[in-house]
Amino acid sequence: MVDYGPIVPIAIGLSVAGSIPLIAYASGFDIGKYEKKYTSGFAREIVKADLPIQAQDFALGLVVTGAILWLVVIVLLHQSFLTALLALPAFVGLSLVAGTVYLRVRGHLRLRKFGDQLELVLRTLSGALRVGVSLRQALVLVADEIPDPARREFRRVIGRTNIGIPLVDAIEEMAKTNPGNDLMLFVRCIRVQQQTGGDLSGVLETLAATIRDRRRVRRKMSALTSQGRFGALIIGGLPLIVGGFVVGTQPDMRDAMLFTSVGLGCLAGVVVLEGLAVFTLNKILQLDV
Repeated sequence: MVDYGPIVPIAIGLSVAGSIPLIAYASGFDIGKYEKKYTSGFAREIVKADLPIQAQDFALGLVVTGAILWLVVIVLLHQSFLTALLALPAFVGLSLVAGTVYLRVRGHLRLRKFGDQLELVLRTLSGALRVGVSLRQALVLVADEIPDPARREFRRVIGRTNIGIPLVDAIEEMAKTNPGNDLMLFVRCIRVQQQTGGDLSGVLETLAATIRDRRRVRRKMSALTSQGRFGALIIGGLPLIVGGFVVGTQPDMRDAMLFTSVGLGCLAGVVVLEGLAVFTLNKILQLDV
């Protein structure tokens, strides 16, 4: 007789998963409302990360990736139908969490690079204003001279002004998509100057000096907290090293850990606890300047 192994449970699980959208559509369930609700967070992170993809497409890709990983793991581990069915939402959730972390890391790196360019942007604007050009012309100069990501952001500002949006509102819209205290100070300086007048070039030069001093303080704090961050790295990496050693040298413990429900549950608990430990340490070491 042919041994179908895990094929039957997997087929049943896929049939159940495929029937859910059909039942929702037949019952008139408005999935679009909930889709917009749960993808709005992705949309904000995608804007910060500056990725050319829609939030719905990104979320769908993560769900499909989680389902594919679930299918591969279930086939390799030969789990029971109940275990396989319970593991599906876990894999999909893990894929969504991984995608969210990726977006936040990419967005954080991009915002940090943009923040590092802000001092040069302000000094360029100040110098251009000092020689008599208008603020919009100075922004065009920044968009031409400064590399990405500042170039792309200020080109968007110029593009918004070309379609009739006031310059201050366009700059403020840039600050909303690139949140940061330094950029908000820049927006407030522009708005106050537009309403009351004054020497904008001198204000921007002073703001650039303030941003330079803040960056110096951040570098000093990074040096002072380096030991704690290294400890968090060790806490996060040590279980992976020990687990790899056990898998490679202890076959009995490996089988008990990877091929039993108790072992998989323990692994899930370890992942959750390690994630909480690293998250807590990172929160403790974060200081706002």
